[in-house]
Amino acid sequence: MKKYILSIALTTFQLAAVAQTVNVHFKNGQTIQYPSDNVDYVDFSAKAADPTVSAGQVVDLGLSVYWASCNLGAEKPEEYGDYYAWGETKTKDKYWEDTYSFFDNNTQQYINIGDNISGTEYDAATVNLGTEWRMPTKDEMQELIENCTWVWQQLNGINGYLVTGKNGNSIFMPAAGDMVSSVITENASKYLLYYTGTISTVQSNSYNLLASSSSKFMQTANRWHGYTIRPVTKNLNAGGGQEDHSQDHLVTDKITASFIGGAYSSINGKIQSGSQLNIRFSNGSSETVTLTKIQLGDAATGSEGNNMLNSEVEVAAGEAKSYTVTVGAGGLTTPVIRFTYRYNKKNYVAEATWSN
Repeated sequence: MKKYILSIALTTFQLAAVAQTVNVHFKNGQTIQYPSDNVDYVDFSAKAADPTVSAGQVVDLGLSVYWASCNLGAEKPEEYGDYYAWGETKTKDKYWEDTYSFFDNNTQQYINIGDNISGTEYDAATVNLGTEWRMPTKDEMQELIENCTWVWQQLNGINGYLVTGKNGNSIFMPAAGDMVSSVITENASKYLLYYTGTISTVQSNSYNLLASSSSKFMQTANRWHGYTIRPVTKNLNAGGGQEDHSQDHLVTDKITASFIGGAYSSINGKIQSGSQLNIRFSNGSSETVTLTKIQLGDAATGSEGNNMLNSEVEVAAGEAKSYTVTVGAGGLTTPVIRFTYRYNKKNYVAEATWSN
């Protein structure tokens, strides 16, 4: 036992001397890397956390997050891995709108599960790998595009991009295409289609990476498609990238939503279809916030309409924004307006319920 402890101590000393990385090698051939200057000490718990090794090697590209070396469900960088619909955490036999968990076939509307599902119960990376892993956000994927060198090449006969950070570290992202219905489409070997955890301004779509041998950019596409996912984890050098929200209430407490009349008809207490309701979003704080979504729902049934905001709107300190919304088919028993806004990189909701 003494000899074993001495071996660990010597290894630790040598790692500190070269100040590079701590490499943890597993029996299944996978490796995890950690910057040595962020490792305080090494110990052994009773049971290893399997989800940590399932994403393969942790790669520092010099960005705000670390990237996994493999796709979700893959064991090697060139493997396609598994395909998921946006917000679903399990694979399935058929990827289509009528099989999508968050599409209501009766109302033909998409169910809102959040503007950013990264790290939530709807994140396939978090659910399948553990809480240290998640889907990248739109901004993190954009950062990967803009701050790395992308070279189209093959790895073990598979087309894809070698993505190299400014620090010289690289990941390989295979051109896995997408899965529609029950087959991988002809896009395989030609296109990279990777989900982010960020929804677009159109409820039926989410943001994802689309790349070919000649281009790469962010696009929006239907959420029910089967796309691949490349997990990310916190960057230890960046302190985890966590924002401090402890004082957000000083701003959010002064954000209000309200109904301010309108041209409407009411029969037996029900606001009729075609009625127009005037609404207002008021920022009574001393900070600017970003309005990202406006939804008209019915508090009586719990229904929530589609986002009626075409693009994000900056609302300055002390400013109010007024809008007119139209009641859809079927009318509303108890109209409720919900404004989703962003402050300090976090989404909040201000809502008001109609009162005659």
